[in-house]
Amino acid sequence: MKSRDDVFLARQPIFDRQRKLAAYELLFREDDSGEARVTDNALATALVIARTFGQLGLNSVIGGSAAFVNVDAEMLMSARIESLPRDRVVLELLETVTVDCAVVDRCSELKHLGYRLALDDVCGVSREMEPLLDIVDVVKIDILQLEPAALELLVHRLRLHPAKLLAEKVDTLERARHCVNLGFDLFQGYFFARPALLTA
Repeated sequence: MKSRDDVFLARQPIFDRQRKLAAYELLFREDDSGEARVTDNALATALVIARTFGQLGLNSVIGGSAAFVNVDAEMLMSARIESLPRDRVVLELLETVTVDCAVVDRCSELKHLGYRLALDDVCGVSREMEPLLDIVDVVKIDILQLEPAALELLVHRLRLHPAKLLAEKVDTLERARHCVNLGFDLFQGYFFARPALLTA
């Protein structure tokens, strides 16, 4: 039974091509049901940060790994984000972030400060997104949203930029093999591991 003081958080591993743990994505959880139920991205991000760096403690959540933290536009532009340890986090821009000049400038600024950045749920490349592709460190591709031919074209297109490519929502061995063959650098999804619930 959930008490008022219980703290919940989920983490999902991200693996490299050798199936070694590369990082964890930290995910908001309201209770021990394991369901996300996010209605306010800014609040969810704030609570994930508070729980990870406050109540639970960073080392107990991710050990020596890096943490992908979902960031909406409000949090991205906030000075609060700069309190996070730049050597331990990857700031993952949610797909809800509208890319404009202010966002590109802010990402450049954070990169200059030493932060790593990722783009979430990428299914194509827009003209607005183009400047970010030379700034971010990781591009996460939602492989379930794309037919195999379209996925291959997108991977070739993104290879023109230095960012590592992460295949997310990999749920079967067949899809995992396909993503390995396409040259993805990082992998995340139910085939590798489901999110694990942490509580305190």
